[in-house]
Amino acid sequence: MNKKLLTVLLLTSCVVAGILSYLSLTGQSEEEIDLKAAYLPAGDFVLTSGSGATRLSDFRGTPVVLYFGFTYCPDVCPLGLTVIRDALNSDERLASVKTLFVTLDPERDNLSRLNEYLSFFHENLLGLTGELEQIKKVATQYGTYFMKNVPDENGNYSVDHTAYFYVIDGQGKLVRVLDHNTSPEGLASALKKLL
Repeated sequence: MNKKLLTVLLLTSCVVAGILSYLSLTGQSEEEIDLKAAYLPAGDFVLTSGSGATRLSDFRGTPVVLYFGFTYCPDVCPLGLTVIRDALNSDERLASVKTLFVTLDPERDNLSRLNEYLSFFHENLLGLTGELEQIKKVATQYGTYFMKNVPDENGNYSVDHTAYFYVIDGQGKLVRVLDHNTSPEGLASALKKLL
């Protein structure tokens, strides 16, 4: 066995041993540690809702779901919002949980359109918008990528974007980043752990 490979194996073993020791000392299971959440800057932000300037910190005391999308999205966003709706409707303890929907298409998604669109899914969905640079900053904080496609001859366009459910605890800390294929039960379970 060459020296480089042996060194890599030894370092990998030390890292794994360190993680397992940490987990056993803190009493946390591997599934309770979300590496995506741990390495994202996340944090507070301010955008605009129907009631004016709205900060993530305005929702302290209760878990929050953060979701990025746009109202003209043909499939991914409606599916994600349906998962959120079904999760929030699955248990009365989740009745106070808010979902902040940050538009990635501020050019078309004004507050009126956001409110109308989100009302089809659940009353606890709050639409947020702002200047494109503000939205880019928040998206970067949470590891969301998006890009407006070139409009067609009629001016229609789509927005490519990543899709995650960001679960934030009552102190405003990002604790879970759930993939788009998460079930309503999986999202509800993550939220109930924070109540």
